[in-house]
Amino acid sequence: MTQEEIMVEKPVRSVRIPDGRWDAVKDKAKREGKSASDVVNEALEEHLSRDQRKKK
Repeated sequence: MTQEEIMVEKPVRSVRIPDGRWDAVKDKAKREGKSASDVVNEALEEHLSRDQRKKK
């Protein structure tokens, strides 16, 4: 997949994240061999899916 295809599939977003939390994200990403974006997306997906299960 080209960089352009990735950008279309996953547009860039801006969010404000406290420094300590961002450092934790980067540390986790490095330990797991992932990008910080992957770590944030996985955490959001997990959080949102838990929220959906509570509504059922």
